[in-house]
Amino acid sequence: MKLKYILSALIVALAFGCNDDFMERYPLDRLSDESFWRSESDLELYCNSLYNDYVRGHGTSWANSTRQPYGYQDSWFCYGDLHSDNGVPKDYSAVKMVNGKYIEPTGSGSGGWSWGNVRKINYFLANYKRGDIDPDKRDVYAGEIMMFKAWEYFEKVKLFGDVPWYSEPMGTESEGLYAPRTPRAQVMDSVLMCIDKAIEWLPEKGSEKNNRLNKDMALQLKARICLHEGTFRKYHTELGLDGDKFLQEAVSASGTLLNSGYSIWSTGDPQKDYYDLFVQDSYANNPEVLLWKEYATDILGHAMLRYYNFNLRMYASCSKSMVEEYLCEDGLPISVSPLYLGDDSIQSEMTNRDPRLRQTIAAPGEYIFNPDNSFALTQRGVGYNDAMPNIPGTYSWPTPTGYRPIKYWKDDADEINAVYKGIMPCPVFRYAEVLLINAEAKAELGQINQTVLDETINLLRDRVGMPHLSMSNIPNDPVMDGAYSTYCGYVPAPILREIRRERRVELGWENFRWDDLVRWKAAKLLLKPEATLGFKFNQYQYPDIVPEKDVYLNVEGYIMPYKVTLPEGRVFEEPQQYYFPIPLEDLVMNKNLSQNPGWKDAGSLGDE
Repeated sequence: MKLKYILSALIVALAFGCNDDFMERYPLDRLSDESFWRSESDLELYCNSLYNDYVRGHGTSWANSTRQPYGYQDSWFCYGDLHSDNGVPKDYSAVKMVNGKYIEPTGSGSGGWSWGNVRKINYFLANYKRGDIDPDKRDVYAGEIMMFKAWEYFEKVKLFGDVPWYSEPMGTESEGLYAPRTPRAQVMDSVLMCIDKAIEWLPEKGSEKNNRLNKDMALQLKARICLHEGTFRKYHTELGLDGDKFLQEAVSASGTLLNSGYSIWSTGDPQKDYYDLFVQDSYANNPEVLLWKEYATDILGHAMLRYYNFNLRMYASCSKSMVEEYLCEDGLPISVSPLYLGDDSIQSEMTNRDPRLRQTIAAPGEYIFNPDNSFALTQRGVGYNDAMPNIPGTYSWPTPTGYRPIKYWKDDADEINAVYKGIMPCPVFRYAEVLLINAEAKAELGQINQTVLDETINLLRDRVGMPHLSMSNIPNDPVMDGAYSTYCGYVPAPILREIRRERRVELGWENFRWDDLVRWKAAKLLLKPEATLGFKFNQYQYPDIVPEKDVYLNVEGYIMPYKVTLPEGRVFEEPQQYYFPIPLEDLVMNKNLSQNPGWKDAGSLGDE
């Protein structure tokens, strides 16, 4: 996303600012001026004010805002997986839901129960036809707004399940402010209507105005929404809802994009291409990226790379659970492959593996700062990780598990020293996700075959030189099947298990994992010990570190970041923790609302 609507968004924010109260009401009288809504530029200006809410990229300025209610910081792509079994932050309480420590928010409009954007969206829809504007031009902006409405409600349903559906901008006296929660099935049918309207009204790829949404972007969002809803209904059988309609819609939307000229970006170097995809200077001509956010020097920037490179935000690290899911280079899981060298050291653990492992997580001695980077020398005394990653007990910014994420990591002194004015772009929608959606939805519907795999999963494997997934030779993985059986109470079909694995590996550290665990009703995989373990500690590799003083280890010698603060291990209660709670004050103000199962209701407000 470029300068044009970044600046416009700032203008509209100043002109039409809003207050954070019960419905985050902004002063509607400022928008009632007869001079507004009369031209195409008015509609464009209004839409601009919403772009940054949905196409966030790496955030802006210091990029340290916290996404509620999840608890992780901007950039959401870099830190979202800390709210899952992929990531382990230094402070377990930062992402409380995955550790069973989340407490019902009190204040109205907190904890994600915020409706300001819905009000802005509905205000547009109530007014955009007032002017004498060419309907074809006018509907393009309505298409943008309908895409935003579908996106907004999709996020709300993921958090809370049933939510009130608002079709009009409510005033302070509107009875609709006190509506009950609309059943999930009805809300999602409305979401489907909104995204279909967006697809109908948005322009074809290439015919949109510079840096604006197009039909293909809406198709990818539709595919994402429908895969989530279809699988959520399938595995959360307590809802009593059939998910096949949404799975079919996911197949249709993703299938359209499969024939739209996109491809997996590659230069033919399987040892670098996956890593290089996420550190590019521009995605303008990248055939894999459908939507990305662009920044501009001294106009719009962020501090993501500076703090991510030095691991100063949340002390991010990957989990042993994530590392164990990568196949060996023969296409077999580590539990059965003769190529797996074991995990007595991080070096052996990362040898003979899917190349995406070493392009997502730093191996010892790799991805060090250029020694000419004066900031690195000043702050650290030496380069980034010398030979071994920083772990608890080392002198600077440790990685809690030792598995340091390097997806988005870039050795760029200018970007780092720009502080909050960095301009590293962010890929938002990738074609890789489309391929994974198509494969998974077809597998869930019983439509999977070798042709489907070759058109989806195997294109991703080609980039990194991995063996193809074959319907006639699906590998066994007794360890993973056992984990599903133990923690989830079911074992997915082998082909579905491998598609899920591919999704975890390809989209790792892109903020998908929590949503995947929720929709598969598999969040109890968070309880696996490996979900919070690091690599095996070796004294000879860290001669100055004192175990049980500087770093804590389990009986087998693996790093335990939470031994002191979380001695009992993680907790996950079903169905409670699949949903976030509604703030207690909102339950008090709106007696028609009901709390999600397992969470405190309004009667407990006085006990806080």
